[in-house]
This record gives sequence, C-alpha cells and structure tokens, in this order.
Amino acid sequence: MSRLASRLANPARALPSGTVTVGLGLAINGLATYGFLVVSRRALGEETYSALAVLWAIVFILGPGFFQPLEQEVSRLSADRASRGDGSEPVLRRAAVVGAAIFGLLTLGLVIVSPKLVETSFDGEWTLFVALIITLAAFGLGQLLRGLLSGYHRFEQYGLYFASEGITRVTLAIALAVIGVSVVGPYGLVVAAGPIVALLVAARGQRDLLQPGSEVEWSEITQALGFLLIASVSEAFLLNIGVFTIDILATEDQQEEAGRFLNGLLMARVPLFFFQAVKASLIPNLARMAGLRHWDDFLGTLYRLLAAVAAITVVGVAGAALVGPLVVEVVFGDSIGSRDMALLAASMCLLMLALSLAMTLVALGKQRQVAFGWLPGVVTFPILVSLVSDDLFLRVELALLGAVMAAVVAMGLITWRELKRVR
Repeated sequence: MSRLASRLANPARALPSGTVTVGLGLAINGLATYGFLVVSRRALGEETYSALAVLWAIVFILGPGFFQPLEQEVSRLSADRASRGDGSEPVLRRAAVVGAAIFGLLTLGLVIVSPKLVETSFDGEWTLFVALIITLAAFGLGQLLRGLLSGYHRFEQYGLYFASEGITRVTLAIALAVIGVSVVGPYGLVVAAGPIVALLVAARGQRDLLQPGSEVEWSEITQALGFLLIASVSEAFLLNIGVFTIDILATEDQQEEAGRFLNGLLMARVPLFFFQAVKASLIPNLARMAGLRHWDDFLGTLYRLLAAVAAITVVGVAGAALVGPLVVEVVFGDSIGSRDMALLAASMCLLMLALSLAMTLVALGKQRQVAFGWLPGVVTFPILVSLVSDDLFLRVELALLGAVMAAVVAMGLITWRELKRVR
C-alpha cells in the first residue's frame, strides 16, 4: 500500500489526467452559458423567458439522457482498443447506427406529444419544438465525437468542444438582443446552434481517430446500452426535472416561476458543472487502471475524488446560502431565498457524489448496477413531490434532495460491494 499512500499524499495528482484541460473548456462554456441565459432573460422578459427555460430543461433531460451512453461506450471501447493498438472506426460505425435509431424513436415520440407540449410548455411557439429536434440531433453526433476524443485522451479537442458551444450561444444571443429581437423562437434556435458549431470545430483535424480495426460485435455496444440508457436518463432526470416540475405545478399566476427556478438552479449547479471535466477523464483513466489491475491506483483516485466532493459540498452549500440570492438578483434580476439556494446546492453537490460512484461502476464494466443505483432516486422524486410542502419551490427542492440522497445511498452500497469483489 506504500504506492497508494504516496499518491494520496501528492496533491498534484488529486484528479484524473485531462481534468484541467477539459475544465478550461467547461469554464468558458459555463461563463458563456450564464451569459446566454442572462442576455435572453433581459431581452425576453420574465414570463416569455420561462418558455425558453422549459426548452432548456427538456433538452438537457433528453439530450444527455439518451445519448450520453453512446459517449461512455465509445470512450470505453476506444480506450481499450487504443491500449491494444486496434482501430476505432468499427466502434464509431456501430455506435452511429444505434444513435440514429435512438434519435428516430425519440423524435417520433416527441412528434406525437408535440401539440400538447407546444401549447402548455412552449407558449404556442412551434419554433421551440423545431429547436428541440435540431438540438437532439446535434447532441447525438456530439456525444459520438466526444466519446472518441476522451477514449484517445484528446482532451484539448474535448475542451474545445465545450468552449465553442458556449461562445456560439452567447455571441448569437447578444446579436439578437442588440438588434432588438424580443420573441423566444430565435433564442431557442440559438440553443440548437451551440452543439452544431461545437461539433464542427472539435472534429476539425481529427480524422486520424478513425483508424481501421478489427470488427466490433453488436453485443459489445448494445449489451450494456439498455442499462446505460436507464442510468443516463435517470441522471438527467434528477439534474433537470425540477424546472419541468415547476412548470407543470405552477398556477396561472405563477407562469414565470420556471424561469426563476432555473436561474437559482444554475447558480447552485456551478460546482456540478465543472465536475463534467472530471467525468470526461475519469472513465477512461479508471478503466485503464482496472484493465491493468492497478487497484491501489484505482482506489487512490477514487478516494481523493470523494474527499474533494465532500469538501466542495460543505463550501458549496454555505456559499449558496450566503451569497446565492444576491448573485441571482444581480445577474438575472430575480429574487430567490437563502433556504432555496441552500437546498438546491445540497442536492446538486450530493449528485456529484452519486455521479462519482456511478462512473466508478461504469469503469468496472458494471453498467447494470449503475442503472439499479439511480432507480431509487427516480422513484423517490414523484412520491416526495406529492407529499411535502404546499410551497411550490420548497416541495420541489425537498423532493429533489430526498431523491438524490436515495440515489447516493443505493449507489454507495453497490459500489462498496463491487469494490470488495475486485479486491
């Protein structure tokens, strides 16, 4: 255990390689995302902005939820093949077919519910529905590319994807605001433009990623995909369901509340947003350590990550309660209470803990167990939201916190059991 002790004592190695590079791209994306939403909020007004907020929530439930498993599997298989000198072109070809099928089924379902969705959530703006479909298509292609980039440790390009996505959105939103556009449709199309430009920028000069290789069996991609889909949709559900729930539960005189809730949630989610840098590099790094059976390094990386998440949780909740309301008011012009910000920050920080454990299981090839780990959280949310406070924000916040805690407990028990087995 001496090597493990020395690695734990070295703060420079506290995070997986590639985290800083991806983190820079995410930092730019994060600042640009806040810029896009601030500009949109000021240009559209509170009530109209709520329709854009609902679009944002649906995009980030369905997009990452249904296509993130493709990134994870392409990343895992590409990293494994690269370690053996095998090419990834067959992996991408098979994954693209699966992605096209997912997009087709998802689009069909959305078209069926589109009249009700547009009427109740998009304020009758069909442009927002078009933006939703375009964004999902771009998400699917982007996740395939990001899987290749992370699998081959091309973290500079991976970070560039995020940076260009955010810059595109904020630049176009500013242009719309400057020329006086105050209807929501064009801003919805800007949401779709981000991943399209990011895909083109990050893919430039990366043709060498697609090297010929041994044929990949369908089972290698699809065997765990069902469980990964359950896990990914569950994760996206817990991340974004709050805004959609507020929109559903709001009365006639609360139509602007979804936008206000989103603004508070975005501020509470700042630590979780930058955690995406860790996610991008964690799976291929842990998968490589597991493949080589370097269990001391594997556990050392995990323990340091969990310790960092615990520290961030304490600081994040305190900071959200103390300065969160002021920041939301200054940035977005909306008011939100300290209690609301503290509860939102607690649920988002605990979600980082659940994600850390989930990524550990994915790296061990335990995709089925990841799905089972998320399910208690998904089941808990609708139960709690129907039982707790009559206060609109509080009932959603308490339900979200309880759901995330259920997922953390389940994921922790499963991870502990699986680590005992491999050790």
